[in-house]
Amino acid sequence: MRVGIVGAGIGGLALAQGLAKAGVDVRLYERDPSAQHRKQGYRIHISPVGEQALAATLPDAVRRRVIETATHPGDLLAGFDGQLNPMFEQVFPGGGPETVSAVDRYAFRRALMTGLDDVLAFGKQFESYAADADGVEIRFADGSSESVDVLIGADGVGSGVRAQLLPDFEAVDIGVRCIYGKVPLTPAVRAAVPEAFMRGFCFVTDGRGASAAFAPVLFRTPPEEYGDYLMAVLTATSDVLGCADDELFALSPAELWKIVSRLSSSWHPAVRELIATAEVDAAFPITLRTCIRVAEWPVSRVALLGDAVHPMTPAAGAGANTALWDAARLTKALTDGTPLLEALASYQQDMVPHGQAAVTESLENAKRMFEVEV
Repeated sequence: MRVGIVGAGIGGLALAQGLAKAGVDVRLYERDPSAQHRKQGYRIHISPVGEQALAATLPDAVRRRVIETATHPGDLLAGFDGQLNPMFEQVFPGGGPETVSAVDRYAFRRALMTGLDDVLAFGKQFESYAADADGVEIRFADGSSESVDVLIGADGVGSGVRAQLLPDFEAVDIGVRCIYGKVPLTPAVRAAVPEAFMRGFCFVTDGRGASAAFAPVLFRTPPEEYGDYLMAVLTATSDVLGCADDELFALSPAELWKIVSRLSSSWHPAVRELIATAEVDAAFPITLRTCIRVAEWPVSRVALLGDAVHPMTPAAGAGANTALWDAARLTKALTDGTPLLEALASYQQDMVPHGQAAVTESLENAKRMFEVEV
């Protein structure tokens, strides 16, 4: 059996690792020309669900690399008003020396690519597929094609595979935009940062429509390109940001960070200082989208995974973990000896309710956090 995976995000990489570990002939196709090409985010929360999925799918050497490059676990989830007056606090067990509770997205993806040099092809933009009872032909924008027995769409919220498989599927824009940034943790910043911000995920809201989240990325083993930093993410509607999407997504990183500085200009001096010391070139915007219902599709040799089938807001910290769960469940389905179509039907039967629960929780959290109606 040859399995073709479109999309080398977290879910696609975990699936490729799980299948390769089981001896399956797998090919992974990524549209970007390299792993460094596009900013996709910074810190990612890994839940026990995600940890269990990583343990189930990854070869020992890859899992060891993930552990080595993960961040030191935190123990706090807290909220503050714009003047850093506490609003809520929840303390968690910090975890042991090999706990993977948070990762840097770039370092995590690079770790998940370990050993996949002969499997992963960059610069392969999916165009379409043709499936029949015997297999699937995957067609790419460069005019090339590949024949596989199974095609898995793991190509994110804008999935081209899903667009052909489920043409009526809708990912809803909830009206919130995020501007991501990072603050290098220099000695001066470490001395000035609020203590809580170094312990875990902290929210700051001004009660006027703008909020920000701060979370530390304290590496066990940092990548060559950079060291420890504090992730900073501003969230607001287009009205609060003061510009429409066509303008927002055309701004330079420096211009984007000016918006963050402007909207936080009345906040506590410690927060303003953090924002002022951010790495300006690291800023980029994203649109928050979600599905409402996780759709089923007619069982065939084509299936979906992760954000391609259940895009969700980040408000529950569940997107990456649900994609990892999908990868573990699909690996099991394709490698336990069950006939192929029966295995894919079993995967979908389990994935849909599991994904729906995560989508619903993240959407309800987003409605409360961002005060939006969807």
